[in-house]
Amino acid sequence: MNPPFELDDPELEIINEAPIMPAQDQQQIIAEEAASFVEQLAADDEADETTAVTINEQQGEFVRHDGIIAIPKLEHRNTTVGELSQDKTLAADTPVILQFTETEKQTTTLQALDDSIEDKKQIITLEQKDGTRRQAPLADLLNEKDADKNASITVIKEHNRTEQLTIGELAESDISSSQKVIATINQGIEELSVKDIVQAGELPDNALFYLHRVTERDRQGLWGIIQSGLIQRFRQGLALEGISRNKELARVTIPADADEPLPTGLSSFLGKVLNKKVTSSYIYNFSTHTMGHDPNLIHPGQQLILIHFSPNELKQIYVFFAEQRNEQAQSFAISQ
Repeated sequence: MNPPFELDDPELEIINEAPIMPAQDQQQIIAEEAASFVEQLAADDEADETTAVTINEQQGEFVRHDGIIAIPKLEHRNTTVGELSQDKTLAADTPVILQFTETEKQTTTLQALDDSIEDKKQIITLEQKDGTRRQAPLADLLNEKDADKNASITVIKEHNRTEQLTIGELAESDISSSQKVIATINQGIEELSVKDIVQAGELPDNALFYLHRVTERDRQGLWGIIQSGLIQRFRQGLALEGISRNKELARVTIPADADEPLPTGLSSFLGKVLNKKVTSSYIYNFSTHTMGHDPNLIHPGQQLILIHFSPNELKQIYVFFAEQRNEQAQSFAISQ
């Protein structure tokens, strides 16, 4: 007879569930996040007041009233690689950004395209015998009367390309000298004090300005510049320590339509903010070193937009959209 055996009770895993956070605590955390977020928006130039913040054409920056900014002197040219390389006024170490469309020619057949392309509505560009181009959906080419699917054809493909290099490196690159390009040439850096630009002595040193360099992309004017700047910066977020566990970044999402009027016809929270900032903006022409305030007169390539925000205004924006986010999350959880 086999001896009796005992079954050991398995150890039970203790799961500690996070307690449901009271609304008051949640509001306090949001307020602390907002305060730290705003405090660190321009933290880089706070660390060293002699370090200038570079204002490029890609992204706006928040800078303190006592900050220094660096504005690259950019020249835009429609030219060719050959003409650019031969320009004796440009030093070999001059930085340049080239934007151009690269053309690739491929010899193939309609049958090969039919076998490799699933979307028959895709537009195909063909090079004709006389050198002209013809564009048509692949389906139309395949269904043409007397179409020889095995005959050799030349397909043209175009790719947008951007290269960042120096004038000296340009001669050694693989870009054809006849290639047409849009060249952005960096002719040096100009450093300016925010205080000297705005000349508003009543503002404290820690007042914040959103700075944006006007480009051809700014088709929606000042309203669009401020809106997209806030959306981008608040969505990027900042790493904050000791505020909320299980959260690496403090950030909020501002919906793209947050500036639209409410269903009642009244202005939205963000719409009111934007309207106020458009009418109180600084428009600095760094080519002529003159200041303007007309929101309808902005010129790409030579103007800098400066929008003043008090720390409290930025905190209010953060809190408003953070609370909106939490309300949506709670509504979603209840509906499950």
